[in-house]
Amino acid sequence: MGTSQALRLARAILLLALSLAGSGCGDEVTLPAGALSSPTHQDPPMTRAASTALTFASQQVGLPYCWGGTGPRCFDCSGLAQTAWAKAGVKLPRTADAIAATLPPVRLEEVRPGDILWWPGHVGLYAGNGWSIEALNARSGVVIRRAATPRRAFRPAELM
Repeated sequence: MGTSQALRLARAILLLALSLAGSGCGDEVTLPAGALSSPTHQDPPMTRAASTALTFASQQVGLPYCWGGTGPRCFDCSGLAQTAWAKAGVKLPRTADAIAATLPPVRLEEVRPGDILWWPGHVGLYAGNGWSIEALNARSGVVIRRAATPRRAFRPAELM
């Protein structure tokens, strides 16, 4: 791994750790629609399976985007989500639209870490506190960034 890639990975892991630090035990707090990055929002605790999926996804930050990619050298958006959740023992459909057609939807106000954010033809993993991990595009690759408000959200059925 090159120095710049190692620095990007370290930064992404630090950002993910900071964004998840506010997630703790307590009552579930709902997220107002359109406010994934609201400074007053506190995410509900993540599940063990979601933690596994997000840990895997965060370790891929800095890798290139490749259409149809499911790793280990590159990913597309749905390939990253599918492979990350597979690490947690959860099987997902292969494409963004198949994910949307198959998984149970979640109200945007109830999004929690590990949920899949969906836009037409694109998905990302909600990392918490308004951040997402996505295989964004060929120019950016796998990134952690402020989550754009998704069109819909979905929660994988957890087997752990």
